[in-house]
Amino acid sequence: MRIKTPLLALAAGAAVAVGGCGEDSAGDAVESLQKRSTQIQEKGRALQEKMRELQRKVERGEIDPAAARRQLQEQARELQDDAVRAAGDAVDELKDAEIPADAKQQLEEAQRQLDELTR
Repeated sequence: MRIKTPLLALAAGAAVAVGGCGEDSAGDAVESLQKRSTQIQEKGRALQEKMRELQRKVERGEIDPAAARRQLQEQARELQDDAVRAAGDAVDELKDAEIPADAKQQLEEAQRQLDELTR
């Protein structure tokens, strides 16, 4: 099961590029995105542990494989939704900031990816 969160990394890269620009709102956006990124990574590690736990339960016959898969898929969807929201918020916060052209390009690419994921 793979969670698509490269756009979070892209938005983070754009935010970090902006971080050195000195604009307070950009700095706040970077700090907020870093915190949310850390939280999402922690949730991802917890989901991996949950996957290992469910795998052991399936092997011992304590849970049906289909039920385990449904549980993991739901939690993975929630994690992906968190990542998409975090990236979208970062893009929104930085849209109007005075940022270098390359950072603006990264934001535009992150926005395109967000639009594709939320269709």
